[in-house]
Amino acid sequence: MMDKINFYAKKFPQGFGSLTAILGVLILTPDTMVMRFSKLERWPLMGWRGILMGITLFLIWYFLFKSEPLKKLCSLFSFQGIIFILAFALNSICFTLGIIETSVMIVLTAVATMPVFAALLSIFIMKESLSWIGWITIITAMLGVFIVVTDGNSAVGHPDGSVILGAIYGIFTAICLALTFTMVRKFPKLEVMPAGAIGATLSGIIGFSLSSDIGIYNAPLWTLFSMGSFILPVSFTLLLIAAKYTSSAIVSLIMLLEMVIGPFWVWFGVGEKPSLIMICGAFLVLIVIMLHILMSHLKILDIVVKD
Repeated sequence: MMDKINFYAKKFPQGFGSLTAILGVLILTPDTMVMRFSKLERWPLMGWRGILMGITLFLIWYFLFKSEPLKKLCSLFSFQGIIFILAFALNSICFTLGIIETSVMIVLTAVATMPVFAALLSIFIMKESLSWIGWITIITAMLGVFIVVTDGNSAVGHPDGSVILGAIYGIFTAICLALTFTMVRKFPKLEVMPAGAIGATLSGIIGFSLSSDIGIYNAPLWTLFSMGSFILPVSFTLLLIAAKYTSSAIVSLIMLLEMVIGPFWVWFGVGEKPSLIMICGAFLVLIVIMLHILMSHLKILDIVVKD
């Protein structure tokens, strides 16, 4: 089975990367709904998600992808490895805090700005330039997030926290995700799966250290294990693999599916319904980023064809 997958990956890297990313995002989309079903407070939720994801992610790497494990684990003790671990941990922390704080639509719309921050980080890390169209995309995407946030209190069945704070958590999640995927491109020798496992475990330790003993076990077991042992580790394994085979632009485009599908899972599952204005703002973010990524990708294809 693995031989066939490796053969397809080498012969059709772009197609393999795209299909892997699509599968990863589809597995990830019900995550926020399961978070709501767990009914856990923020710290124990963060603890279970982080610890279980860290353990499972490491086991997936160890049994399926490792070769020369000691040599590859040494890459984690570099400056790049430490930054990746911290970014992965902060991604987990901020996303959990955001979902507990406010509407899923607000957080996922803010997270959908990840390609914007990936473009900005590429200027500093990859030494790439950003066109005037890119800057217009950034401004328009932020306008869409602003529209969603300003009408955030109109959502039905959402938590009573701060919509602004929830959006800030979502934006920090987007920054951390953009940084991790940019580093996958920049440092191909960095062993990102065990680094992600350590980062997730770190977030879990922080969550449990801030939890009360009473609140840790107040959740259906199926929600804990479906989030921590399947949805999160499997989806991020696939997304990290995809980033090695196709452009970050395509991975970012495919990840926008979560913003479209995720809120509907929560709507159908627990009745958390976004307002029409929130949907319009999210749609604006989706369209402008999709157009920008598609235009950039088509431009790259045109250059390749001419050469």
